[in-house]
Amino acid sequence: MSLPSIVKNADEVMEQGHNGDDVLVHTGKVELKLIEPQSTANEMVEFTTAMSTMSGDMIEKLFAIEAVLLQMPQIEIPLRHCFGNKVYVREMTAPKGFILIGKLHKFKQVNIVVRGDISVLTEDGWKRMKSGDMFESPAGVKRALVTHEETVWTTICGTEETDIDKAENELTIGSYQEFLQYKGDSLWLS
Repeated sequence: MSLPSIVKNADEVMEQGHNGDDVLVHTGKVELKLIEPQSTANEMVEFTTAMSTMSGDMIEKLFAIEAVLLQMPQIEIPLRHCFGNKVYVREMTAPKGFILIGKLHKFKQVNIVVRGDISVLTEDGWKRMKSGDMFESPAGVKRALVTHEETVWTTICGTEETDIDKAENELTIGSYQEFLQYKGDSLWLS
């Protein structure tokens, strides 16, 4: 299935009133939802163009696309976790040629491309990132990623929690409806 047809199916899910509550699967090993595409620059442009025809905001669209992607074969992504003084660090290694839909974070965090080559769908369109790139991601952001080569991605979050599942629940949002509940919260600014 091509990226534009995935987006078309996602728009149908949105039109049917899909609420996104059942799109997250947590096995303790999988952080992101994946599908193996033919990931070329042209398909990313087609994906973005097709996505622009969908109704709703970018986060709603990504939750809907994620719901469609979850109906396809998934792979497990190796994760490493580390806790420091009020800091949680999560690192994933994603293989070449995959689309990933990340979790929506309640608070700002720092992301580092430790190794690899990846395109990230941001509010300003696709941005290519390579080994050594680092950026701050604001609260309330959900991202689509396409790996051009095997990529090691590290996310650094602030929390006093040291249990992985509890930290994830504290830091991320699992559905579009939950996002709407948090959207007006003053903690978005932290």
